Amino acid sequence: MTVGFWHEEAQRAVRAATAAITGHRAANASEINALIHARADLYHQMARIIELLVGGRPAAEVSNKAAVTRILGRDGQSLTRLYLGLRAAAVLDGQYPPTPSVTTGPGRSLRRAADALGIMGDIIAGHVPSWQRPATPEGNAIRAGGGVQGALADLARLTVDAVRLDSRLPTWLNRDGPLAQTYRPVAEAARWTSSSRLGAIAAELVAATKFEPGLRELDAARSPLRPAPAVDTVDAATAAVRAARRWLWLNPNQLTGVHLQVGTQLGLAVHVLTSEGNPEMTGGWRQAAIAAADLRATPATGPAQDAAAELGEALRWTRSLLNPNTHAHTQQQVRSPERLVSEMLLMAATLHRGLRTAVQRCNLFVRGDPILQRPAGSLVYRAAPRWRPATTSDDLVRDLSCGLRQTIGQNAQGDEVVTIARMLARPSRLQAGRRTDAMARRRSLNPDRPPDGYASPC
Repeated sequence: MTVGFWHEEAQRAVRAATAAITGHRAANASEINALIHARADLYHQMARIIELLVGGRPAAEVSNKAAVTRILGRDGQSLTRLYLGLRAAAVLDGQYPPTPSVTTGPGRSLRRAADALGIMGDIIAGHVPSWQRPATPEGNAIRAGGGVQGALADLARLTVDAVRLDSRLPTWLNRDGPLAQTYRPVAEAARWTSSSRLGAIAAELVAATKFEPGLRELDAARSPLRPAPAVDTVDAATAAVRAARRWLWLNPNQLTGVHLQVGTQLGLAVHVLTSEGNPEMTGGWRQAAIAAADLRATPATGPAQDAAAELGEALRWTRSLLNPNTHAHTQQQVRSPERLVSEMLLMAATLHRGLRTAVQRCNLFVRGDPILQRPAGSLVYRAAPRWRPATTSDDLVRDLSCGLRQTIGQNAQGDEVVTIARMLARPSRLQAGRRTDAMARRRSLNPDRPPDGYASPC
């Protein structure tokens, strides 16, 4: 499940907890303890995600809330102020015993929200581990800034919801007797959060990054499996492609001809299926697939073989959808798989990167000039095929490289990390609609102009 799924889960849970405490009083100390521990974890997890996204702490922690209040009152540096505000909101001036798992009430909802944020953080940490180099292509893209602003905006939206909950928390805690004194620090912490500028800062950050793409399609990284899991849905196909792509990106020296052949055939099949045969969409994949089919290579072994098997399973399923006997509803299910199409664009960048390494390591071979050989006992000479290591100047390698670059749809000499950052941080629907409208207007003014993203033949 993706970051977007868990973000929505956290948002629903925080709002459910807010609704549960609105107009009510806390039932007992166990219910209060459950909620305040979940509340602290909620703010801690949001601050942790910020650290993962930006590669460390945006600012040193401030010792007391009075100092944080002064910082929140300043102008500029919205990210720093948001981070310090979240850290301060999580701090309580008191120790409260942990409670067993709560199955009802606002504490259960808020615990669900904190756990969802924890899973979000774990997914992101799988790509950008704390204080380490990125572990996946998506991690490289995040470090290049892809989707970070949109992800911060999503956290800011959750912050606005959390501050709204804190604004109603003192009333929920307002009880007579010893409980009122025991939980006074909790009520004061909630009043500080709701009366500070934390909510306003979060709202400003949301407004400033309203149309920024995010990381909602980011999911947990996994390695290729053995045996390759059966693919029977677009989600399973996407997971298989992602696992193979990530491994190949991290191990470009293990890329062989089978990855180039199966990967380009899969890209062609996906785009034939989803683009209604539009030659502008399929031309690059078709050129690359034809060139890759004529290459020979050393066989894949170990995890490289597993990656090829995952791609092969995705290819088998995609080709089954091209069968005219396939049920119409199954075809309709996959005719708009934006994730799978984007994954294949990232696969094109990964294959292009690995192609250079494979040529340098002499892992690819092309047909050389034939030699004449006379079989024993025969008077007739026959032309025997001969294979030699491929070079960057060979037509097959150039055609394959050109097809992949055309598929990527960027400057032919561009950096693949930047490409992945752009693909990972896809525009929102509104942005995409605006861009489509602008493209249509430009084409109407200049019908001879090639479409945006189309690379001329190399």
